[in-house]
Amino acid sequence: MFSGSLTTQFSNLTSLRVLDLSCSFPVIDYSTISYNVSSSVTFRAGSFYTHIYMGSLSSSNLNWLQKFNNLRFLILNGVNLSEAPLSPISNLWNLRMLQLSNCQISGRIPIKQLLNLTRLSYLSMGFNFLRTQIPLELANLTSLSVIDLWRSSLQGSFPYLPQLKELNLGNNSDLIINLHNMFAFPWPQLEVIDISSTQVNGTIPPSIGNITSLREFAAFDCSIQGQVPTPMMHLSHLEFLMLGGNTLNGRLSPSISNLKSLQLLYLLENSFEGSIPDTICIISSLKYIDLADNSFTGNLPDCISQLPNLCYFLIGFNKMSGTIPSLAYFVQNPTLEMIDLGFSGLTVNVDKHPFSSNFQPQALLLDSCNLGGEIPIFISNLTQLTFLSLSNNSLSGRIPSWLLKLPNLGYLDLSLNNLHGALPLNIKLKSCFFRLTTLPLENNQLQGPIPSSLENVDAVDLSRNNFTGHIPTQLGCQNIKYLSLSANKLSGDIPSSFCDANNQLMLLDLSNNCLRGTVPTNLGNCTSLIFLNLGGNNLIGQIPKELEGAKNLNYLDISGNLFDGSFPSVLHKLQRLMVLNLGSNRFEGSIPRYIGDLQDLRILVLEFNSFNGSIPKDITKLEKLQIIGFSNNQLSGPIPEKLSGLKKLTTQTMDGSLLCFIISDIYAGVEVKMVIKEFLQHLKVVHTYTNGIDLSCNNLTGSLPSELGLLRGLYMLNLSHNQIFGDIPTSISSMSTLESLDLSFNSLSGEIPTTLTLLDFLTTLSLSYNNLSGKIPTGPHFDTLSRDGLAYTGNKFLCGAPDAVITCDSKSSSGDPETTNLKDSGQQQVLFYAAVITGYGVGTAGFFLILQLMNETWTQGYWTAIDRIALRIIRCSKMVQYIKDYVHRE
Repeated sequence: MFSGSLTTQFSNLTSLRVLDLSCSFPVIDYSTISYNVSSSVTFRAGSFYTHIYMGSLSSSNLNWLQKFNNLRFLILNGVNLSEAPLSPISNLWNLRMLQLSNCQISGRIPIKQLLNLTRLSYLSMGFNFLRTQIPLELANLTSLSVIDLWRSSLQGSFPYLPQLKELNLGNNSDLIINLHNMFAFPWPQLEVIDISSTQVNGTIPPSIGNITSLREFAAFDCSIQGQVPTPMMHLSHLEFLMLGGNTLNGRLSPSISNLKSLQLLYLLENSFEGSIPDTICIISSLKYIDLADNSFTGNLPDCISQLPNLCYFLIGFNKMSGTIPSLAYFVQNPTLEMIDLGFSGLTVNVDKHPFSSNFQPQALLLDSCNLGGEIPIFISNLTQLTFLSLSNNSLSGRIPSWLLKLPNLGYLDLSLNNLHGALPLNIKLKSCFFRLTTLPLENNQLQGPIPSSLENVDAVDLSRNNFTGHIPTQLGCQNIKYLSLSANKLSGDIPSSFCDANNQLMLLDLSNNCLRGTVPTNLGNCTSLIFLNLGGNNLIGQIPKELEGAKNLNYLDISGNLFDGSFPSVLHKLQRLMVLNLGSNRFEGSIPRYIGDLQDLRILVLEFNSFNGSIPKDITKLEKLQIIGFSNNQLSGPIPEKLSGLKKLTTQTMDGSLLCFIISDIYAGVEVKMVIKEFLQHLKVVHTYTNGIDLSCNNLTGSLPSELGLLRGLYMLNLSHNQIFGDIPTSISSMSTLESLDLSFNSLSGEIPTTLTLLDFLTTLSLSYNNLSGKIPTGPHFDTLSRDGLAYTGNKFLCGAPDAVITCDSKSSSGDPETTNLKDSGQQQVLFYAAVITGYGVGTAGFFLILQLMNETWTQGYWTAIDRIALRIIRCSKMVQYIKDYVHRE
């Protein structure tokens, strides 16, 4: 390996024709995947590339190249040229090939220098920071046939360069490619196009069929729409067709058989439908077929297994039907290296036919293929297997000992089955350079102790099983990145060995067990930790201040424990928090104002504690906040006014992105419990459009803020069981996405705004037990919300309520609601003083005597007030018990 600075070491070699000082080259590396939050799980190829370095060279200038007039090939890939002016390159007038990939070059493409290189045919400047448009002047380099500017932060559009044979512009997300304009001109020599992960945003024009010399067309992850044009199916020289990660639709044309030279067909993650045409089997040159994650239907053509050169076949995540009657027959082709039938809709029969000894795949995915029974024994002979996924197959029995001894196995997914028995105490997977070693075994009936040694295991999920005992101390000393032991029967303390000096832990989920003790201070050493879930245990004490060392923490859930004290001050240091759940503990005191400093917060749950004081106004600074859960506390004061600061709730979110984390190949989604439509719901999938505000069962006062109407993207609003008074603001009608509205058990007065009938998405409404009056508004949709009238119960002056004291057709009633309320209020005040005086004199008996002497109206008002208070307490108490029971069942 070379290292050092390039100065004059080669200055005397003036006759050199080839100079290759490369010290890096790119490779695909799945282990570079860390996590995505608020993103859909899609393929992003550029994210998976890294470089292997074979040295460390740099040069502050390139003057030492000035005398190399005979040089034909100059290759400096990986040499640090961040400080070197590129002007000396212009003297290399005989140069045919110039490779400056991954050289940390920034700025513009050096077009003035390049124009002197009239014989240049190959230019590579990929993996740099050019941040510029591709210069039009490149068309003057008539000898230039290959341009590689892959992942160089290019911008703008692409010029017409008719002399090119190969064009590699992939992974430049700001580069705009208009295929209709591009193919409107002839490209007589073009053989290779890579525009992957650029901005195409349109359809593939039929004129692409005119590029008859085309061998490779890579345009995945470009937002291409529409259908594949028929003329494209006549490109007889096409060898590689890569259109994955777009929104292409329609059927796969039977004329695909005209692509007689096709070796690679990559249509992953589109919207293709219909059956796979039998004519695909005519293309005997096919080596790689990836049709996964589409909407293909029907059965699989039998002839696919007969393709003589097929190495990779992926059809998972489709809507197919039918059966593969014999897996042994289907895989008799000895060239198969990877088979993915997982979640395709197909049923796979593992019959008694013997498997060929030549069948030695590296990857086998049979998820959700209705396998049943025990883990198939034929797998024990697959000694080259590195990736095995058998999830969701109703597999039963024990995990055989031979399975974990396969010599090359680095990924094993047996989740969502009925497997039982204990795991071996020592598990070892085979390390793989290209991906993290992963062991998902969640949702089974496995039991016994947690394995104490997980050697070469980067990610392990043992959640939702029946494991017992303590968490092994040794686990904290191993370089695990993802560890989930959630929903088992584990007991004891959390080991203090977690997060030692060399830890790489990114996700730790110990929720829903029987763990006790305090949170170890060592967790603050987990500088890579982004996800920590300790909810649903019996942990006590407070959150240690040392946790502030976990500065990358995005997700923190400690709900359902016995933590006490004030709001944890350490949270102010965790500025990257997106999800914070402190619910169902014993916290007390006020919610601090610095909550408004956690600008990345999306979900904030503080329910079922004893927080008091007012809701801090600073909460309205949280522009990304989409779920607020403050119910069942002792909060008082008014609802904050300036709700317009909650930007996420003021607009309707059109995308359906997931709030999730992806570490290795394991998905960890954000979950939350919310009372929606009067029922507690456990949302196991939270999207960016999932939102709600629950402030119920507190002591909030004041009127409803008029700015509520600005929350046009809000889905659920629950303000029930408080002491809010005043009118219902008409601005609520602007909350066009509102589906659930609960304002019950307050002291709201006035009429129900007729504009509420404009809320077409509203499915649940409760205005019961207030002081509303007037008539219930009507509307075609609004009338369906409470046909029995229970949504309005407890409003005796509300015309149409089941227990109203007035009728809708009467012109007068027993009293004006305002006058009656004043009268009741005055009489209740008299009662209060009378009760105090009488209590001193004649005690309780005298008090009840006075009740008998009071007039009937006063007595009814008094006992109505008592009933309302009692019912409010009972309703909240029942809700608390219901949720406790629900959590216990979970």
